[in-house]
Amino acid sequence: MSYLDGEIVKDFKKLNIKFNIAPQAEHDLIVKIINEAVPFSGSQIAWSSFNNNTYIGLSSSQAALATLEHKIKAATQCNITFIGDSTDRAYSIKVSNLLQSLQIFSRIPQHTYILQRQLNWIACISLEGDIDFAELPPES
Repeated sequence: MSYLDGEIVKDFKKLNIKFNIAPQAEHDLIVKIINEAVPFSGSQIAWSSFNNNTYIGLSSSQAALATLEHKIKAATQCNITFIGDSTDRAYSIKVSNLLQSLQIFSRIPQHTYILQRQLNWIACISLEGDIDFAELPPES
């Protein structure tokens, strides 16, 4: 577990957020699914390649985090997965803990990808502090 993973776990416990850590095999599968389904430009998602994408704002803005929470809640009722490019773990939380979890991950220096298992949408809090959200087209 990386130092950042330790900080995330500590924050979850401090806020009494129930979470699950995916086994390594599931983590690797999630990364593979993202890489196969989501276009990248360098180290970032190519947001302009999606028909339905939204730039939400800066991760330092509580209003932007609240907007992202609203978009995610409108798109799912399932558990939410957070996976980052500088952390070793994938975290699953309940939708009811979404805003607090977004606040935790907005402070982690990495690209944090937020998704649900069905991967019909994806959001990202980038290392640079940008928040984006896109609906993925259905698989054909």
